[in-house]
Amino acid sequence: MQISSLYDAESGPWNRQLASLVQFVRQYGERRITSDSCRRLARLTPEQLRVPGVSLLVATVRGQNGRQLSGICFVSGYGKESCLVAVHPYHRNKHTGTALLTAQLQRLGSLECYVASDNSASLKMCFNAGLVAVSLRNGPTGKPTLLLRSPQIAGCDNLLPVDDEAQSDKPITTQEGELLCRNPS
Repeated sequence: MQISSLYDAESGPWNRQLASLVQFVRQYGERRITSDSCRRLARLTPEQLRVPGVSLLVATVRGQNGRQLSGICFVSGYGKESCLVAVHPYHRNKHTGTALLTAQLQRLGSLECYVASDNSASLKMCFNAGLVAVSLRNGPTGKPTLLLRSPQIAGCDNLLPVDDEAQSDKPITTQEGELLCRNPS
């Protein structure tokens, strides 16, 4: 598998290439990609790919007729505006999505996305890429949705210090919803 960035393209081939990527997302996104994310991808221009926090990566494999698309990952606003991943069914469970998200994280430095809590395959992909869940809210369809972030912006890389002597005789208790790590100031 090869992961590459779509960064510079001429307007003629760009329109055809973008149309085929949008079709790929519609066909293999399992109807889990938000319409807003699909619209953002469909309206993407080569100039927007030069904006910090915007990236379009594709995974391809060598096939009988040359390189074939196996997955796509589009991020806008470091994921705050849009973060989508679509993988061809034949290439699922082969870490294609995880590789795409990991490459996005390396490319952008930080990343966040929302994933419906009933979408176990996408959650697994995000966790395997190193993202951590930081909050829960209702998504656009009313389903419980997790906000996942890269560890350096999740605020969980600085655990609270524990004073062994002071805590040795006190039980450690937490209440539901209590943060177990502190946000860096």
